Amino acid sequence: MCQYTNLQKRATLRNIWAFGLVSLIIFNVLAIVDVSEPTCGEPFIPILLSRALTTDPWRGLTLGYSLLAIAASFTINSSVLTTAFFGFFSAFLVSMFDTPISHDFLIGTSSLLVMFECVPRVWKFDLWTIHWLSIVVIGSICFFWMMYSKFSGTYTQHEERCSWMFITEYITFWLMNALILWIIPTNTYAHDAICEEGQKITAENRRIEDIYNNGVTTTDVKVKTKLTTAKTKLLDF
Repeated sequence: MCQYTNLQKRATLRNIWAFGLVSLIIFNVLAIVDVSEPTCGEPFIPILLSRALTTDPWRGLTLGYSLLAIAASFTINSSVLTTAFFGFFSAFLVSMFDTPISHDFLIGTSSLLVMFECVPRVWKFDLWTIHWLSIVVIGSICFFWMMYSKFSGTYTQHEERCSWMFITEYITFWLMNALILWIIPTNTYAHDAICEEGQKITAENRRIEDIYNNGVTTTDVKVKTKLTTAKTKLLDF
């Protein structure tokens, strides 16, 4: 059976995710400032977030964050989110081999998976719905501007790489990571699935033992089967 310390009981998955989100924003800002100067010169002009995060040492921090997010997704018990964060991890991994199209495809696919998994369960005028729709609107502005700047022929290479419009990308990415807070159940702790299953089995065995010792009747078929098996083993012994 798994035992939790007082510190672990306070560290709900929501609290851990919120702390991770703040950490993500901080190191993203540091990466942007660090890479912007050699890319765009001075004064400061925002650059593509992916460009900043695919530069060492920021790539390593991003890969580590993605691994932690993958681990957290197992506690949430969402194969969609696990796939999405594995996609983010793979995107920054393949970027080491100068494959920008593969990187962009993985980022786009993973983002769509997150948006699909975190869609509001009920469409009504509440914070969750506003949050989700805000990502759609701001993300669409970012996407269409990037497509226009790349294919319209009206932007220089410097203007494509350095623009204040990239702030829309930052906001989209951070809001999308914050969106996951809505689907994390309240008072869910960060623990392994094996631990959770072990607790369920232990609780069920205690219930069966209590029924057997006290002669309580039950209509539960599974419990009856286990009781019969236990009595048979005792008689054989």
